Amino acid sequence: MSMAETPPELPYPKLPLWQAIGLAYSTFFNRFEDVLRASWLWLIAVAALTGYASWQRWSLAMAVIGQVQPELFPSMTQLQQTTALLQLGAALAILAAVSIAVAWHRLMILDEQPGLSGSNITSGDLWHFVVIGFLLCVILIGPALIVILGGFYLTVPATFGPNTGGPVAFFQLLLPAAAFYVIGLAVTLRLSLLLPARAIGNEDLSFGQAWHRTSGNTWRLFWGLIVTTLPPLLLTDLVVIALLDLAYPTLTATRIAAASTASTVCSLLLLPISIGFLSYAYRHFFEHPLQQTA
Repeated sequence: MSMAETPPELPYPKLPLWQAIGLAYSTFFNRFEDVLRASWLWLIAVAALTGYASWQRWSLAMAVIGQVQPELFPSMTQLQQTTALLQLGAALAILAAVSIAVAWHRLMILDEQPGLSGSNITSGDLWHFVVIGFLLCVILIGPALIVILGGFYLTVPATFGPNTGGPVAFFQLLLPAAAFYVIGLAVTLRLSLLLPARAIGNEDLSFGQAWHRTSGNTWRLFWGLIVTTLPPLLLTDLVVIALLDLAYPTLTATRIAAASTASTVCSLLLLPISIGFLSYAYRHFFEHPLQQTA
């Protein structure tokens, strides 16, 4: 791993978008055994917990929809237990995603073979990755959220008082909130290479260095993540829906839970594709630039 101590002189070679995308996909398929090594235990645990929690939720929902006698409604204890299970399942899925992402970054950049699935959750690099991920989430949604919540707080008394035009004032907040979100997204993309840096133990890369090095590459990073995330997820979702249509012709709690669980598991299994794109982008900007292809 090598990196200049000061921001590089601009312009820096632009990221070869399609080459990085192609490498992300080809590496995923060529090293699928490593994908499974990093994720198999997480996939089993997440499938079991989220599957059961989702089945509980939709079973209760179906019971509420199908029953008219109040005494047959699910109890508050059942609802609380199901909510707790869903929250636990979401937390487990997030931890799984972080563990898989860190393992894949280290494989792509350091050529470090993944250990036992989940064995890296106690490493400092993983939790540094979590901190950066949290900060990027704050940058992404924080300003827009402040606009919406602050504006809502200021406009609600006037919006719903007498002689007012309804919630029009609140909806007027959506445009500036969207603008702040777009700005936050652009900043987050420019700083996203801090994630692979922290995953491999590079604590020296600063926010300023990441910002300067990725100058002029915002759209490339955006489209790279879109192309390595959405197509495989959409394809697998279509396959899952088609298979479930054959297995469960009618809409049941089991079918809905199976679809939700399969979608979550597929998302984790396919995560290394987009993570690989970020890894190759990091290598391009901070190690050896990818060669432009004709």
